[in-house]
Amino acid sequence: MDTSHSRRRGYIFLLVLSYSSVLGLASNMNISSNDARGNKTDSFFEDQYAYTHYGTDMGKEYIICAESTMESPWVLGCNKSKEVFTKINFADYGDPSGKCEHYRHGNCGAEAALKVAKKNCVGKNICVFMTSDEMFGASHCNKEAKFFIQLTCKKA
Repeated sequence: MDTSHSRRRGYIFLLVLSYSSVLGLASNMNISSNDARGNKTDSFFEDQYAYTHYGTDMGKEYIICAESTMESPWVLGCNKSKEVFTKINFADYGDPSGKCEHYRHGNCGAEAALKVAKKNCVGKNICVFMTSDEMFGASHCNKEAKFFIQLTCKKA
């Protein structure tokens, strides 16, 4: 067997492994929720959102901001594949407010948000988040928690 054939088999194996792990994650997701009266609903995604905003372009770097309430995994990435996140300028899970480049911390929130964001993003092209207590720790908010993040992306 030549090395090109072995590489192809290895690549196919990695693809199958990747798809099976993604499908495994998807099959473990809970897609039902309760409405305000406590009734089970199938409209899990109706009230959830994830927005991305582009901030200042500083020549070799630019700002990306995101705001989300999505409990299902969502991806944030630099514009091009060779670009990487170099800095987390702001991260808060709880009740942040404001607009891109002018975010403010709320009165409640998880202390680990910045640490988790740095670990997931710095030095990488993409990062994955779930806006949940499981990811960031308890927010201690009396309402639905939000996640706001502002990152610096370095151009290739």
